[in-house]
Amino acid sequence: MTEDSIIDLVQQHRSQGGDPPPAEPNNPSQDMQNAAMMRKAQVMSENIPEDSAIEEALEGLLTHVKNKMAWTVVQLPSRGLLYEDGTTEVKLRPFTFADEKMLKSIPVNSDGLQVIDKLLENCVEGVDTHQLTPADRLYVLFRLRGISYGDDYKITHDCLNCGHSSELTLGISTLTATPLTQEHMLFVLPDSEQEVEIKLPRTQDENLFSSNEMLMQNMHMFIRRVGAVADPLVIEAFVQKTTVRDIDTLRRHIYMPDYGMETHFFYSCNGCAHKNRVEIGLNENFFTAS
Repeated sequence: MTEDSIIDLVQQHRSQGGDPPPAEPNNPSQDMQNAAMMRKAQVMSENIPEDSAIEEALEGLLTHVKNKMAWTVVQLPSRGLLYEDGTTEVKLRPFTFADEKMLKSIPVNSDGLQVIDKLLENCVEGVDTHQLTPADRLYVLFRLRGISYGDDYKITHDCLNCGHSSELTLGISTLTATPLTQEHMLFVLPDSEQEVEIKLPRTQDENLFSSNEMLMQNMHMFIRRVGAVADPLVIEAFVQKTTVRDIDTLRRHIYMPDYGMETHFFYSCNGCAHKNRVEIGLNENFFTAS
């Protein structure tokens, strides 16, 4: 008999006043086994505090935690323009200890994408997190960091001019988010003068633009139509034959859309007053309270 079964029997012992489970007819061996189990269950029952007492004590300890673990509603930068059901907002909850242990389990030199994906599944409601665009996904991760560890994010940066090291504190809530508009996905190319409608990549599409070569090779897959033509073969041929200025316009609109959260900030160096631009990335210190 497993320990799990014994624990179950303890619960049964309490609820039924210690009555043993029914034995199979004419089975002395079963009778002896049941008797031994009931003796063990009785001993365990006498030594385990009542569940209600444990729950009451725990409720008291977690009084101030409940509100801090509540779900928070946030608006997505995409503003409902990219998802079939028109999703404009999602609900986020702060990380639990179990979530943090999962984060800390990411091996050194691993990109940790699977762990991040699982974290989003656990802490986000209202959207299929695999369908999030990279801009929405990054915004959600920053907001999760803010509600889990606090708004202040400490960064050390060396001045690009004099090398002076500065200890900086960034308020995550101060980063602005530019909302998506239809103009991001519907525009006219400068040289061919054709109106283009594009679709923006999702998180699950990142393998299609993981390098410059892949980015250029798969660009046509994110174009819905050029002019009145929606045939994928014609669109692929168009991408190969149009001008580099058209291609540069397509690349910027598809892979670097001008919406979503700021991923940089500026500060003036205390050593030389040089104005530095600091990129904010997801590194090993991002998901910490420091």
